[in-house]
Parts: sequence; C-alpha cells; structure tokens
Amino acid sequence: MNEVDILNNAIHNLEKDIPITWGWRTMDYTKDNGIDGELDIVINNQNTTLLVEIKKDVKNHQLFNILNYNNKFNNFLLVAEKLYPKVKKELRENQVNYLEGNGNVYLNKDGLFLYVDTNKTVKTQKEKGNRAFTKTGLKVLFQFLLDPQLINQTQRYIAEVTNVALGNIPLIINGLLETNLILKLNKNEYVVNNYEEFLNKWITEFELTLKPTIFKQRFRFQNNNQDWRNIQFINEKTVWGGEPAGDIITNHLRPEKFTIYTKETNKDLMFNYRLIPDDEGDIWVYNMFWTNNINTDTAPKQLVYADLMVANDKRCKETAKLIYNEQIQPNI
Repeated sequence: MNEVDILNNAIHNLEKDIPITWGWRTMDYTKDNGIDGELDIVINNQNTTLLVEIKKDVKNHQLFNILNYNNKFNNFLLVAEKLYPKVKKELRENQVNYLEGNGNVYLNKDGLFLYVDTNKTVKTQKEKGNRAFTKTGLKVLFQFLLDPQLINQTQRYIAEVTNVALGNIPLIINGLLETNLILKLNKNEYVVNNYEEFLNKWITEFELTLKPTIFKQRFRFQNNNQDWRNIQFINEKTVWGGEPAGDIITNHLRPEKFTIYTKETNKDLMFNYRLIPDDEGDIWVYNMFWTNNINTDTAPKQLVYADLMVANDKRCKETAKLIYNEQIQPNI
C-alpha cells in the first residue's frame, strides 16, 4: 500500500464515523520540507488545512522526528496505516494530531476536536520469507551499515567478515533488493538507496528479532558508588552500549541504565569488572554480535544510536540525534 492508498483508506474509514468533505494536494517535492501534502477537511462548515506526513507505521524510535515536525508546523497531521497504543498515547500527550488507517483519529486544532479510538486495528501484511530480516540477516545488515562498501565485496568475503554461512549471503542481498533498501547499479555493484531509512529499518527489526536472542543477564555494580567510567573493559571483548556509550561519545547524557555488549562469560564479567548478577539490576548485558576490530570503549555508533532511539526517554533520543548528525551522517 503506497502513501496515497494509506491516506485514502484512512479518510474513507474516518468518513464512516464522521461526516466530512476533504481535498488533497501533494506537496511539491522540490521544496523538500519533509511533508507529503496538504489535506483540507470541512466538518460542520469549519474548514481546516493540515500539513500531512504519511507513514506505514511509527515505531518508538521514529517519534523524535514526528515531534520535530509537529513543533515545526502548527497544523501538522500524522497519517499512518497502523499506530501502536503506546505510540498513540505519546502522540496525544505531545499534542500531535494523527489519523490511523482504521479511522481512529486525534485532532485538536483551532477549536475542532475529534477523538475516536474504538475501531479495530488494521492487520498489516508482514514481509514473509525475507531473509534480510532474520537473526542471521540482521547481523549481516549491521556490517553493511558499518561499511556500506562491504556489499560490493565477494560473497565469500562477506560471509567471512560476518561469520555466517556463505549460502545466506545471496538470499540476504536479494531480500534487500526486494525492499529497495539497496539498488543494483550493474551486475556486480550495489549501492545503499537511503542510508537513514536502511538504519531505521534495521533498528525496528533488530529490536523485535535479534536483540531478545542476544540478551545474557542483568547485573548491578558490586559497589553502589562505583564510577562506571573507571571500569577498564577488555575492548576487543566488551564495550559499552546505550546510555553510557552515548555519554562517552557526546558528553551529553548522564546514564541511568547501563548497556554492555560482550564476548565474555558471565563468570568473566563478575571476576573482571565486579558485576553482580541481579534480575533487578541496572546493567543489561548482551552478546556481541558483530566483528569488533576497533579498539574503543563503545559499541559502533550505529548501535549506540539504535539503543538510544528505542529508549522511552527524551534525553536519550536527543543524544541519539546528536550522534547521528555529528558522527554518522558526515561519514556516510
């Protein structure tokens, strides 16, 4: 379903509950302001014009950009095929107007107030059989994010770098082609179509598919007054992710939740860094799933960005955007 289809479907479902007339104008893409078009609606003889951004769905890590649009345009409307309850709640709390594909709506603009949240969720089709978004595929995709030119190496070399079976590589590349995340320039050369879109898609699938499988255990510091910055990791085996990594990279965040990626055993973590297993601890430990050839205290910036964007915390999202704008985007 393309953007126009999503809009038409949402409007027609809204019309079942609320009598309206409406008109749509696609935005001039040469203006490149991020808005898809203008929607004129008339309800009870009241005319309202809204600037519309259309999405298939909105995950938690995408809310930051949506809130920025809402701050930029005082007549902003988000139209999405599907919105999750927690996302809708946060949109309402931030006074973001939205219209869902099933006709559910929140609109509070110039004395016009609409709120419908009783329509059943529209079931969206999942990408079935796409090997790019399996646990194995996501590991390979992450290496492509770290080094977009890797995709143009031999399949055998890619398999060696990513430590996956050779037979997976062509299936993963075909999966990326199917979703237009990469484009084929010629017989042997590919290019990432849109790096930020690629990264955001990876974040969504990583959070749902891969991250739960690499979780090891929760810990706490043996000493409650431990200064986490004084811990000396064996960098080729263990690094900071999430909030501590964000603070190291930007000096903009005071960590409250600690994320670690490691190749070490739980016993090693306890012995080397004085971490104590605790199901209520504030340290989340995950297995390192990428090839770590960089001697640094932090996970790759793309993973730190992902950790921070999925956190339900405004300060984390602000730090994530700093990392993207200052560390990732200039190197694409």
